[in-house]
Amino acid sequence: MKKQLLLIALSFLSISLYGQDFIWGMQYKHGIATGDFAAAAGRLQTPEFAIYTNYQIPNQPVEIGISVGYGINGTALEKRNDLYVGFNDELRLRRNNNLLSLAGVFRFFPEVYGSIFPFLEAQVGGIHAYTRYKIRENATAEPIENEKDLGSWARMSQIGGGVFIPLGEKIKGNLELRLMYQHTSPLDYLTKNDVRYEPDPNGVENGQFIYNVRRSPLNMIQPSIGINFYID
Repeated sequence: MKKQLLLIALSFLSISLYGQDFIWGMQYKHGIATGDFAAAAGRLQTPEFAIYTNYQIPNQPVEIGISVGYGINGTALEKRNDLYVGFNDELRLRRNNNLLSLAGVFRFFPEVYGSIFPFLEAQVGGIHAYTRYKIRENATAEPIENEKDLGSWARMSQIGGGVFIPLGEKIKGNLELRLMYQHTSPLDYLTKNDVRYEPDPNGVENGQFIYNVRRSPLNMIQPSIGINFYID
């Protein structure tokens, strides 16, 4: 399923490079947990970068497209000397809690004329929450371990709107300001402090990770800023 979704996204992005009536954009989003998400995990803030490509339907105030995003809802670094039995040198244990999203995009532009162009937007797709950890001797060394702790998929929808601010006559593009509300079906995930390491008290075996897995929808308010360009 993951491979199929990725192939669809890559195919759509590559087609847009050779067609007319396409727009390509990139966005920085800042998600703020709300609702059930905030109740389960606190006021998490999730930075995210997304790229999208939309097709402008000729003679219609409508765009349809696809968006791919990557965010992180917490990272933690531990320096420990008890990860492996018989090895007492200090090691770095880095853990990242990641979010990967893939969604179809629908935009509607009301007939408002002026120096800015407002739009309404809706997205429907999926989101993947997953946590990975790496153990290294130092920040630049090859990982001794590089594994996934947890991974979970859920349905995702977003609704909101924003404005285009043209960048000028010589640049075929716009500054993009947007505010969206995201809702998902419930899924399992980890936050920054949800994993602890317990070494073997007898010092005979390697220790183990203990997980405090949370489950809720990932409801967020997402203000964003971005830039987009028309492709001829």
